[in-house]
Amino acid sequence: MEVHHHSHKPKNWKEYITEFLMLFAAVSMGFIAENIREKHIEDERAEELMHAFINDVQENQKQLDSLIINNQRLSYYYDSMVYENGFGKRQIDLIKLSDDLDFKMYRFINKKTIFEQMKSSGALRYIQDKEILKSMLRYEENADYAERRSMDNETDQYNNKFRATIDEILPLSFYKYISESNLKTITKMDSLVNPGRYENYKIYGAEIKKDLENTKFSKEQVNDLAKAWHFRRERLVFGLRYQIQLNQQGKELITLIEKKYSH
Repeated sequence: MEVHHHSHKPKNWKEYITEFLMLFAAVSMGFIAENIREKHIEDERAEELMHAFINDVQENQKQLDSLIINNQRLSYYYDSMVYENGFGKRQIDLIKLSDDLDFKMYRFINKKTIFEQMKSSGALRYIQDKEILKSMLRYEENADYAERRSMDNETDQYNNKFRATIDEILPLSFYKYISESNLKTITKMDSLVNPGRYENYKIYGAEIKKDLENTKFSKEQVNDLAKAWHFRRERLVFGLRYQIQLNQQGKELITLIEKKYSH
């Protein structure tokens, strides 16, 4: 039985080129489509992260708003105390001082959870807008500096200089005194965290108040207290500069990001 072989007409060079171009176009279109898809995913991820980042900055803004108000109040208070005690040549009213003096420290902690996540995961590359990226990096650098000043420098000055000075001068009765208004606002929590304090105060309150009224300071002691007020204010004012600048920078950063990603 004879087998017949079908003959195939050989392709010319134009057909090879056409097939190659079609194959190249198909691969290229697939590659472009994949790039577009990945770019779309990255843009969506960037927008999601930027909204979360704004929430962190807004939390910082709330912190800073409160810090600035309280530190401005304390700055004004200590400045007044410097002049009254340092130049007024008056004895210090310890009962009034006990009511007025705020021993709290208002410190700034930079909330940067999302920024650290973006940095460690490499997601910062998703941010194509160089102005936004540059502003974010500058903001985080300044926020970290403001936190270090607040948590380290100011805390060190407060504990080792300010409190050390006034604790050396002020009598024990100053710290044990409770004003009539404070006695009326005692809460259940106060009784839990200070068991027995208020019962003891009922017994010794009159003696404590009498000791405060009779305590007199030397000129040198008053001068030392005035210097303590001065250096406390000096450190507050220095920190305030950075808090106010960071607060303004945060507002500008939020506006810049929302302008691009709010839709």
